[in-house]
Amino acid sequence: MNTEPETVEFDILFIGAGPANLTAAIHLRRLLRHHNAMAPDPLEPSIAVIDKGRYPGAHLLSGAILDPRALREFMPDYLERGFPSGPAVSEEGIWYLTKNRKLRFPSIPEAFSNRGNTLCSLSRVGAWMAELAEKEGIDLFEGTAAVGTVVEDGRLIGVLTDDKGVDKNGTPGPAYEPGLVLKARATVIGEGAGGSLTAELDRIFNLHPPGAARNQETGMKECWRIPSGRISAGTVRHTFGYPLPSSRYGGGWIYALSDTELSVGFVTSVERHAPAADPHLNLQRFKEHPFVRSLLEGGTILEAGARTITSGGYDAMGRISGEGFLLVGESAGMLDMRRLKGIHLAMKSGMLAAETLFEALCQDDFSAGRLAGYEKQFRTSWAHDELALARSYRQAFDRGIYHGLLQTGISLKFPGAGLAAGKAESTTKTSDPALESRKEMAALEKAEQAHRPDGTLTFTKADAIYRSGTVHEENQPCHLRISSEDMAAICLDRCRREYGNPCTRFCPAGVYELTDGGGALRINASNCLHCKTCEAADPYGIITWTPPEGGGGPGYKIS
Repeated sequence: MNTEPETVEFDILFIGAGPANLTAAIHLRRLLRHHNAMAPDPLEPSIAVIDKGRYPGAHLLSGAILDPRALREFMPDYLERGFPSGPAVSEEGIWYLTKNRKLRFPSIPEAFSNRGNTLCSLSRVGAWMAELAEKEGIDLFEGTAAVGTVVEDGRLIGVLTDDKGVDKNGTPGPAYEPGLVLKARATVIGEGAGGSLTAELDRIFNLHPPGAARNQETGMKECWRIPSGRISAGTVRHTFGYPLPSSRYGGGWIYALSDTELSVGFVTSVERHAPAADPHLNLQRFKEHPFVRSLLEGGTILEAGARTITSGGYDAMGRISGEGFLLVGESAGMLDMRRLKGIHLAMKSGMLAAETLFEALCQDDFSAGRLAGYEKQFRTSWAHDELALARSYRQAFDRGIYHGLLQTGISLKFPGAGLAAGKAESTTKTSDPALESRKEMAALEKAEQAHRPDGTLTFTKADAIYRSGTVHEENQPCHLRISSEDMAAICLDRCRREYGNPCTRFCPAGVYELTDGGGALRINASNCLHCKTCEAADPYGIITWTPPEGGGGPGYKIS
C-alpha cells in the first residue's frame, strides 16, 4: 500500500471557500483576463480552492445582514447575475430584555444602522459564488481538508491535505487514500474564525503582538418557517439583556428573510477567563421570551447551527501576510463587532488579496516584501477605517453590559474618547476567574434544571445537531485532541476542582461528556459542529481542534 503523499503544484492556492477566498479567486481571474487581452505575453497561472465542506456553502453560517459596499465594487451587476439576495432591511429596532418584558431604544445610532443593507443566507451566497468561480475556470475541491502546513527555509510553500480511510486507531483501511502535499507560490488562508492553519502559522511566524486579546464569541442560529402576518420581510430586531447576566457580553437577533422565514440567533461570549456558559441554552431561553415566542409559536424549525465569531477587533489583528501567505476575512481578524458584520470586510479583503497576487504574478515576485503590499493596501482602504473606528468596542463590555453601553455612548458622542481611541482594558473580570466560573456553573445547572425543551419551540443539543445536517465518518481518528496526561491531570482533576468542567456546557453540540460518575471524559467527536468554541474557551489551552476527514461536519443549506 502506497502511503507516501503525492505532490501537486499550483501557482495560487486558496484554503477555504468562503466569501473572502471566492471573491479573491474570481477577482484575480478577471484581472488576469483583462491583462491577457492586451498583453503580448499572457499569464496563465494555475489557481485552486480547497474546502473541507462536502459541498460549497456546507460550512458557512452567519446571521446574516450584508452591507453591499464591497459586493458592488466586486460585481456591480450582482443582482442581474443572480446573486441570492434576500430583502432589503426595511425596519429595525434594538430592545433591552428582562425575563418577561422589553424596552425599545428610542433611536438607533448611525454607527449601528442597517439602512441600505440586505438580508441573505451565507451558505446560499457561498454556493452561488462557488458556481461563478468554476465558470471562471478555477479548480474547486470540496471535501478536502487542509490539516497542516509545509514550511521550508522560513517560508510557507504549501499545505498537507487529509488522509482518507483511516480508522479510529490511526490504521489505514481498505479504502485508504493518502493525503496530498499541495504546493503553491502563494497560499491564501480564509478559514473563518478559529482556523487551525491560521493558529499554526501564528505559532510559526509570530503574527500577533504579545498579549493581543484574540477574543471569540459563539453564535447559535436557527432558521424558522412561521405563519404569515406576524412580521414583514426585511424587519431586523437586535436585543441584549435576558437571558444573560449583566457581566457577560452577548445578545440576540431576529431577521425576517421573508414574511414567513426567520433567522433567529443568539451570541454568547465564551472565553478562557470566563468559560462557564452554555450558548445553546441561551438561544433556547431567548426563544422563550414572550417577545420571541409570539413570532415563533406554531412555526417549524428548518435548520440549526453554531459558529464562533472573531471579536478581538482591530488591535488584535496582527500581521496579515508573511513569507508565502496572506490571511483574509476572519482569519485576518476582519470583523466589525460594533456592527456585527464581516461579510463585506471579507469580500474587500479578498479583492485586495487578488490585486496583490496579480502584481506578484506580473512581476514574477512572491517575496514577503511583495506580498506585504496587501497590508499596505488594506491600511489605505475603507475596510481599515471601519475596523479602526470600532477597534475597542468589544473590550468596553469586559466590565459588564452597563459599563460597555456607557463607554459606547461616550465614544459615539465624542469620537476618539476613551476606549474608542484603542485603550483596551484587561479582559480579566476577577482576580480569581476559577471562582467566578464555579459560581456561573452553579447558576447554569440551576437554569438547566428549570428548562425543559418541549420539542416544538425549544430543543436539545441532539435536536440541533440533527437539524444542522452534521455527519462524520464514525470510524476515524478523533479530531478533538487532548493528551492522555492532560485528560487525567487536568480534565478529571484540576479542571473539575477549579472550573467545574465547563466543556460539558460551552460546547453547543454536547461533544464533551462526563461518564462513570464523573470519572471519565467521553469525546463525542461525531457530534462536532466545527464551531471551534472548545479551542477558544478551554481555560487551560489543552484542546486542539484539527480538521476531521474532509466532507465531515455540518451541511448548511439555508443558514
